[in-house]
Amino acid sequence: MGFSRLGFCGVRLRLDRAPRSAGARRALSPGALCCTLPCMRESSARLRRRGRGGLAAALGVVLGLAVAFLPGGCLAESADSKAVAATLIRASGQAEVVVPPDRAWVDVAVVSRDAEASAAVAANAAESKRVSEALGQALGLAARVTTSGYSLAPNYRYVQGQGQILDGFIVRNRLRVSLEDVSAAGQVIDAASKAGASEIQQVSYGLADEGPVHERALAEATRNGVARAGVMAGALELTVRRVVSVEDSGAAPAPVVREVRMLAKSAGDSAAPTSLEPGGVHVRASVTVAVEVGP
Repeated sequence: MGFSRLGFCGVRLRLDRAPRSAGARRALSPGALCCTLPCMRESSARLRRRGRGGLAAALGVVLGLAVAFLPGGCLAESADSKAVAATLIRASGQAEVVVPPDRAWVDVAVVSRDAEASAAVAANAAESKRVSEALGQALGLAARVTTSGYSLAPNYRYVQGQGQILDGFIVRNRLRVSLEDVSAAGQVIDAASKAGASEIQQVSYGLADEGPVHERALAEATRNGVARAGVMAGALELTVRRVVSVEDSGAAPAPVVREVRMLAKSAGDSAAPTSLEPGGVHVRASVTVAVEVGP
């Protein structure tokens, strides 16, 4: 019984076969065959054309694939040759930009009480109109007055032995005064108090458009994040090769709020004008940076 030799990836395989003519006994070329599937199909077809049985051809292809995937085989070497995953460093960056405000908002409340709900509503309407007109006269077109809230609620008081009993109704009309001149906030407080406003709830300062300021903060935060990543890479004796990604963590501007609570009756005509110092508006930004590092 003779043998034939099949070559796959430089490996020679011997297969039993029945005796054939001298021409048929010539062995295949011992050169290594390509391990790609197209080349293996071609080798199988060549076997059939040279008189080898279909079983021998199929067995040769299967064994060739198995050998190729063994350690040291050509397919295994191709997988091993893939590039090693890059080393990444992630760092966060923050920045804060402080700018003067260009808008101010003053919240004023007109509160009315009466034994009857309808009477309390009517009284509040008259008082609110008086306050709005006073603000218009003091500030003109520089102020815009809008209603930010309105409520009508029963008022109860506790009586010994009787518990909670109804003690009339309370109407609260909340007015918001919007100012483009931030220095006029004190005038709003004085005018509203003299006109009969019950409460000056708060004064807040902000920006009409925080977009450009936020872009400045975002750019500084990005530079800060890349710089921090560079510091960490330097500590590992590595260098930054490129920036892989930057993510905006988001941060809203922090408005400046001044709590101002007072009763209108406490402010007389002889009181000194109210003066407020707004301070600055803090616009913050935060990002996460990923960089690729190497030796």
